[in-house]
Amino acid sequence: MDSKIINKIKLQKKIPIIGKLLPSEIENIFSKLISAKFEIIEITLRNKEALDVAVMMKKKFPTAIIGIGSITSLNILKEASKYNFDFYVSPGLNSKILDFTMKYNLNFLPGVSTPSEIMMAIEYEKKVLKYFHAERNGGTKSLETIYEIFEDIKFIPTGGITLENYKTYLKLPNVISVGSTKF
Repeated sequence: MDSKIINKIKLQKKIPIIGKLLPSEIENIFSKLISAKFEIIEITLRNKEALDVAVMMKKKFPTAIIGIGSITSLNILKEASKYNFDFYVSPGLNSKILDFTMKYNLNFLPGVSTPSEIMMAIEYEKKVLKYFHAERNGGTKSLETIYEIFEDIKFIPTGGITLENYKTYLKLPNVISVGSTKF
């Protein structure tokens, strides 16, 4: 990930994620988030129209930092990367996606939940990772344990992050931001 984007993520602390919604709902929520001064927003590709709406939001709000989430295959990444979004997010990781992001120098946030996955990401020189599904994989207790082993790796937990629990994640030394559909 580009250090400028990482620094902006650290400053914003909360990354709103727009999930599986109708195109008009995606557009409406995105606009409201921009009005609420969120600079960084992730749009997940959980319906057929989401990419088209993301492209439209990129044109409408050129200063917004837009991440494309739910990258679950190399073909999806290839299609999304044609539009030069600011970053791409996956719920997991695989070598084909990692190789492609390295080859084309894409800002990519791979999803991990186990030490083996973290180690694979490290092999690809990834230092900032999505921790998914945060709550179902042990939450803050799990991330505390992971910190004991992987002190240099930073995380953006998603999955089960709410307005009630996000601050407990942000207190951890290995968490730079959190992502949620609740922001």
